Amino acid sequence: MYIDTGHIILNQIKTEKKPQSKEQMIETYLKFKDHGRANEKGITEKDVDPKELARGIEVEMEHTTDKETAKRISLDHLAELKDYYTRLDKMEEEGKKAGAELKKDETKNT
Repeated sequence: MYIDTGHIILNQIKTEKKPQSKEQMIETYLKFKDHGRANEKGITEKDVDPKELARGIEVEMEHTTDKETAKRISLDHLAELKDYYTRLDKMEEEGKKAGAELKKDETKNT
């Protein structure tokens, strides 16, 4: 069974009425640490492109301050698609271009 542990942890922390203590955060992490797509497939950082992993950690650090959690989330994504972050960057760039074109068309029509 696939469990996206990093996002579960982050969502649990975000939805708490009061902030979790450090001990509660550690307990949550330990509860899910052996789950996730990378763990299920036996994927480690040695199995993925180091540039993809580095980019993944950079991207996922937008959601957490814990580098290890960012790495685990990245590995889960890379276990699904080996070029996940390259595709993400391309999609975001295409979205920016499309947005700029829309804005250009809107100003032309006013």
